Amino acid sequence: MPYSHHSHSGSFCKHAHDTLDSVIKTAENKRFKVFCLTEHVPRLSQEFLYPEELELNMSPKSLMDQFQNYVVTARAHQQKLNSNSNPGRTKLLVGFESEGGVNEEHLDYCLQLRKDIDADLIVGSVHHVNGTDIDFDQQTWDRAVTECDGVRGLYREYFKLVSNMIRKLKPEVVAHFDLIRLFANTEIEVENVENGEIKFQTIKVTQEEKLGITIEEDWPEVWALIEDSVNLIVELGLTVELNSSAIRKGWDTPYPKDDIMQLMISKGVKFVLSDDSHGNDQVGLNYQIVLEYIKKMGIEKIWYYDLDEIDNSSVRDGKGQVVLSYTSIEELIQEDFWKINYPALFA
Repeated sequence: MPYSHHSHSGSFCKHAHDTLDSVIKTAENKRFKVFCLTEHVPRLSQEFLYPEELELNMSPKSLMDQFQNYVVTARAHQQKLNSNSNPGRTKLLVGFESEGGVNEEHLDYCLQLRKDIDADLIVGSVHHVNGTDIDFDQQTWDRAVTECDGVRGLYREYFKLVSNMIRKLKPEVVAHFDLIRLFANTEIEVENVENGEIKFQTIKVTQEEKLGITIEEDWPEVWALIEDSVNLIVELGLTVELNSSAIRKGWDTPYPKDDIMQLMISKGVKFVLSDDSHGNDQVGLNYQIVLEYIKKMGIEKIWYYDLDEIDNSSVRDGKGQVVLSYTSIEELIQEDFWKINYPALFA
């Protein structure tokens, strides 16, 4: 039974689909051990609302109301599921995904919100640079590039915001660390030989990969910011998610890519699993590819947040104290999840 530390539902996220109830049931049916509910934090200004929210005539006030409804609903699900004595049950954690790239007001709001709802965890994210969304579509990302005088400048500003977000929020999970690369893509043709015949295949790569740029060597000021964030993560005892959503969006790996992964591994970063699902069909999606990536990178442990049942009686029913645990890759592979959802792995 694996884990996901990052999820959304159509009940409380307008660019997701399916109800929160059905998403939770899907996680149960797929034999997740821990499934974290992490809807987006409300944005405080109309200018930062997502297009689908604007289409529904939503406002910062209605986002706050929606979020409060989410917390009440999620806590009810948590109390029901986590109080179940079945040792094979799916346990829920309730938190939220931050917005670390808008402004300091939003970071302060996240800190207050953590206290107000007694969040089990924060998933720390940056989705905006200079007020421009960097993971919405190609056109918007291109505008962000222009505003920062090029890809190098955009990367620099993004990783500054990531470092600031980590330093201020200290989120339990640092989300999609190199999200800035999502639309930094272009296509190249690669040559393959099949049955003695040369065939060409079009694949997606980042712009720096196409140009032969290595961030560490060619953009040292960007790499220094990345390293600063990684050092902070280790120093503060935080985790980084291996986020499978990158694969359904066209990557052949989860976030983060292997250059940053190698740095993180060398520094002793703790990794958790996330699907960043936005509906039933995305729960645990492409985890078999993530598993191969884990093996390729030589990761020996996967960490996960859990609830310490010893303390259940002293906290809200079904809540417990949040603890960080780990499983070996050998143990992880033996879980029923893989046999149920990816039987081809055992064929």
